[in-house]
This record gives sequence, C-alpha cells and structure tokens, in this order.
Amino acid sequence: MRGRRTILDYKEEKIDRDLLTELFDHAAYAPNHHLKEPWRIKIFEDVARSGFGEKIVDSYIRYGYLSALSDEKLKKARQKYNQFFNSVPHHALFYMDKEDDGGYLDDENYAAVCAFIQNFQLVAWSKGIGTMWTAKPTLLDEEFIRDIGLSPSEHRLIAVVQIGYPNKIPRNRGRTPIRNSIEWIQTE
Repeated sequence: MRGRRTILDYKEEKIDRDLLTELFDHAAYAPNHHLKEPWRIKIFEDVARSGFGEKIVDSYIRYGYLSALSDEKLKKARQKYNQFFNSVPHHALFYMDKEDDGGYLDDENYAAVCAFIQNFQLVAWSKGIGTMWTAKPTLLDEEFIRDIGLSPSEHRLIAVVQIGYPNKIPRNRGRTPIRNSIEWIQTE
C-alpha cells in the first residue's frame, strides 16, 4: 500500500478488458451494507475519451472555473484538456443509484463505492497499473450527468479515475504521522 502512487503520466497501451474486469471483481469485496454492491462504472476509452473530456470542460465553463480566460486562452485550455484525456487509456466514472430513504443509505452506499475504488486502486497497482482518483466539480453538474446518459434524480456520481500503465512513477512524498490523527479514549 505504501508503494502506490497517483499516476499523472501514462503509456498509450490499453489495458485488456478482461484484466480490468478481473480487477473490478477483486475490488467488489469492499464492505457494503446488506451486500447492496452499489458501485456502477462507465469506462470511457478510445474515441470516447475526447468527448468525455469535452463534457468535463463544458461543465467547468458552466461552473465558472474557466471564466477568467480569454477566447484564445480558453481554446488553448480545451486543447490541453483534450490532450490529457486522450493520453490516458481509460477514464472510469464511478457512480451509484440513489436510494429513496432520505439519504441514510446513500451515505452508506457512497462509502461502499469509495472503498470499492480504493480496493481497485490497490489491486491495480499490484499488477503494475496506475490510477489517479479525481473528484471533479462536474460530479454535481446535472447537465453533465445527463450528457453522460444518467439521471441527476436517480444517480450520484462518485469519482473519475484515470487508469493505465505508468510512464513515470512519482517519488514517495511521505505522509503525516498517523499519531497526529489518533485520540485514545480510556474513560469518560
């Protein structure tokens, strides 16, 4: 686990679908309430990568993240995003079906999908496959949700994870000692 890194630079080589499916199958042993298995995945690859990237940039524009850019700089930003999305072999969008219980089960299902994603990242890394977990503002954009074929009232987007064989593995930047996050309680 300590060796896993977030990968920003990927080789062009696609990962075999059977191997990806096997890795997702391992990830499915994440804890989840009542064995609900709430994870759903859309994988954008090949020519779909570019369209997916365009939809994300369109969402950024709607949210005002690129509003300070001139038309010329916006055009260059679009090209840069397009280059990035086409440089990564697979973009996995993780989502779940919403429950109709006022949110309690949605919270549990969200946590289960996050555990599933982490399991996937760890098992992928063990096979030499790199990932980058992103939580973009587009995940809340109802127009974006509709653009990718889902319903804002029925689905909750969790994350986009880039997947591929690493071109370069970043150095370990360490972590804050866990002692700083633990509070031991012995009596009340």
